[in-house]
Amino acid sequence: MSSKLPLNPRSPAKVMSRTTQANVTEYLRSAILSGELPPGTRLVQADLAEVLSVSVTPIREALRELNTEGLIDLDAFRGAVVHTPTLSELEDIYEVRAALLPLNTRKGIQRIHPQDLEQASALLDQMEAETDRTQWVQLNRQFHELLYRASSNTRSTEILQRLSDIAAVYINLALADKSFHRDTSNREHRLILDAYRSQDADRAISIMLSHINTTLEIARTVLRHSP
Repeated sequence: MSSKLPLNPRSPAKVMSRTTQANVTEYLRSAILSGELPPGTRLVQADLAEVLSVSVTPIREALRELNTEGLIDLDAFRGAVVHTPTLSELEDIYEVRAALLPLNTRKGIQRIHPQDLEQASALLDQMEAETDRTQWVQLNRQFHELLYRASSNTRSTEILQRLSDIAAVYINLALADKSFHRDTSNREHRLILDAYRSQDADRAISIMLSHINTTLEIARTVLRHSP
């Protein structure tokens, strides 16, 4: 893959202020999830700093954050490279998520605070109104992580959040496929939230597992048919 960055100077994301690491991170995250920076693209710090008109420092910190999210890989020889999704990684991620979700949900559903439920509902309002695919992926991530944190089990929450970060790549793959319907996913999110409100753990777990399995099946098919 060429080291030349395929960033569009006229991209809408570029008109926003990029004086902080958060803005740089958001811009690069969106560029990766939208495909503007495809898998395998080398991310040279000096080139990014020039394209985004910032110093190297926020670029370096943004790359570190995106590495923790699984969106880029830091290679000792090639530097930062946009992560390439694989079928093996997909299977591993969803196997562990399916194993941990019931434990996390049973704890969280008894401990979640009313304000967290309201915040989750507000996120769903945004998701239902969102037309941009990459923004929807980020809102989806925030919604699920809000529920994960309710369990107060630091370890399971950390693992699920990490897997959720990496899964964003695969959710984005599924979203690009015509068989994935965001309206259906949004409705499932509402059902999950309703189960949390009524403290029906069995129902919440059943919907959650079906929910992530849909993404798994679609992303699996996309990867199997990828060149």
